[in-house]
Amino acid sequence: MFISIFILSVANVNKIASSDIFLFPHFDKFAHFIMYLTLSFVFFIENHKSTTPFRKRWIILDTIILGIALEFIQLFFSNNRSGNFYDAVFNTIGVTIGSILYFSLRNNQLIYKLMLFKKPYNK
Repeated sequence: MFISIFILSVANVNKIASSDIFLFPHFDKFAHFIMYLTLSFVFFIENHKSTTPFRKRWIILDTIILGIALEFIQLFFSNNRSGNFYDAVFNTIGVTIGSILYFSLRNNQLIYKLMLFKKPYNK
């Protein structure tokens, strides 16, 4: 997931016509939001056995830092892309909502069946 976000963040998108991808105004902000919501949610799912709150905080912090760092990389080190403050804001909002979604659904039995977990989350 991280590698695909990194590649999409630094790839040359100048040859793609905006009418082909952008379904509505500011569609790219929605894409940033969805990518980081999914990334944070998957990180939490992958670390669901961790019982330390410290690890959970690091997942949130690392994912937010990743979103901001990739925007800086686009701004300063890429000739094809431009970093955007609002992209970083929507990355952060996506991480926040993904984290809230995970913590609100972590004890749901359906989630455990879908994810094939053997036992419920330890609080």
